[in-house]
Amino acid sequence: MTAPAPYDDLPRQTSTVERAVTALLMVGLAVLVPIASFFGIFFGVGYDGCVGDNPCDTGRLALGSAVGAVSPPVVFLATLVWVMVRIARRRSAWWVPLVGLAVGTAIWVLGAILASSALG
Repeated sequence: MTAPAPYDDLPRQTSTVERAVTALLMVGLAVLVPIASFFGIFFGVGYDGCVGDNPCDTGRLALGSAVGAVSPPVVFLATLVWVMVRIARRRSAWWVPLVGLAVGTAIWVLGAILASSALG
């Protein structure tokens, strides 16, 4: 039977402050996710303008609304998994929620642009 690896060979461990900051950023992101999803649902309000002489691309409007409503939880879950993997590997993870926020915001805005471009 072989001896366990000495602790000196393990990768560096993150500090308690880094983990606390990561946890606080993830909590902040968790608060923003339902708000963004809720407002993403309202991209579909554009259907109100699709009457009479004002034609709309309803498929694009529905896709933009779906992107705005579904992307925040999907990005949050991906960010959460990425944070857990980095912490398990003893790597710094405080910046991952910030990247998740930036990516989630970009996808959400893409959904808003998609929905608004569908209106005639």
